[in-house]
Amino acid sequence: MTQSRRTVLTMLAAGVGAAAMPRLALAEPGVTKDKILLGSFLPLQSGLAAGATQMKEGCDAYFRSVNEAGGVNGRKIEWLVENDSYNPQQTAAVVKKLVDRDEVFAMVSTLGTVTAVAVLPFLAQRGVPIVNPAGGHKLLNKPTDKNVFGILPMSSEIGESMAQFAVNTLKAKRIAIFFQNDQFGKDQRDGAVAALKTLNITPVAESSYVPSDVDVSAQAVALKQGNPDVVILGVIPKHGALFAKEAQRLGWKPKMVGHNTMADPVVLELVGAEALEGIYVNLMTAVSTMDKPAVKQANAVLGKYYPNTKPGYYPYLGMAGGIIVVEAMKRAGSDLTRAKLITELEGLGHFETGVLPPIDWSASYHGGPRTFGYAQWKNGTLDVIQGW
Repeated sequence: MTQSRRTVLTMLAAGVGAAAMPRLALAEPGVTKDKILLGSFLPLQSGLAAGATQMKEGCDAYFRSVNEAGGVNGRKIEWLVENDSYNPQQTAAVVKKLVDRDEVFAMVSTLGTVTAVAVLPFLAQRGVPIVNPAGGHKLLNKPTDKNVFGILPMSSEIGESMAQFAVNTLKAKRIAIFFQNDQFGKDQRDGAVAALKTLNITPVAESSYVPSDVDVSAQAVALKQGNPDVVILGVIPKHGALFAKEAQRLGWKPKMVGHNTMADPVVLELVGAEALEGIYVNLMTAVSTMDKPAVKQANAVLGKYYPNTKPGYYPYLGMAGGIIVVEAMKRAGSDLTRAKLITELEGLGHFETGVLPPIDWSASYHGGPRTFGYAQWKNGTLDVIQGW
């Protein structure tokens, strides 16, 4: 080979390498020609395990239905879910793995207030979109980070709504509060107390629990001694069920109004219809008996892939995150990037998933809905008394 030819080949090789390098550098994490890799962290081993499992199944069922229909612009979705045991330190570890090692494109339908808040700075620094970080903190549900999109109202707003419902609809004069002693429950409690203060009402009793508690009998007795007309429940399903059962055991029958988690089918399974009879539930997701096409479709999708899981709060919540991110990815087109996803999420505007109140996103607002519904347990079925 002549020196001149060798030089030309060397230059061509260098040119090819130089041309290839920018394409490699610009490759979007988690996106290939035939796949989109998404991630999530869920407390699958914790006091929230039952709800986390149902949330996972709801979102996964929707993604599987999308893949079966051809995927998103020709790409199939793969969803990696890591257990964080509702431990912020563990959350930090699994999120770092998902982002830095697995290179997920975005996070979708996570569960846990303190856990999500703990990793927001890392996700923002890495520029990873997170859609539906289910929890009750302002940083999740009225986010200011460009990459965060919340689909739930703030817990304080839920507490405010429940307090107003107790006074205005149930005509309560004496109100007690039972809440989870972390950000999730405290924010509901604080919202309720603030709303009651504007009505010149002070709670007659308050009591709390932590997610690891297996007995709430002492809390029930303490609240009963306050002789309330209404008890506000800022709870997860397990402890709402424990409280309802304990009230039944005590022969104590105050009116109760609880967080949407009290609508979850697992509550009925844990305590039965009699213990739940008459309890009011704040609704920020659909109820399976709603006569709406979107709810019927969601029920059919869940029934196809997870026939043993009953539709309700957590499956709908997980599915809603999937519905939103799929719609935004479709709109982003085949040249999918994180920046385009964020732009399309902001461009959804007034968007209805059908399984929760409509969102109204824009470049300046990535937060949850501001409307609620209410239902009441009657003979083992939720009777919707107020929609959105």
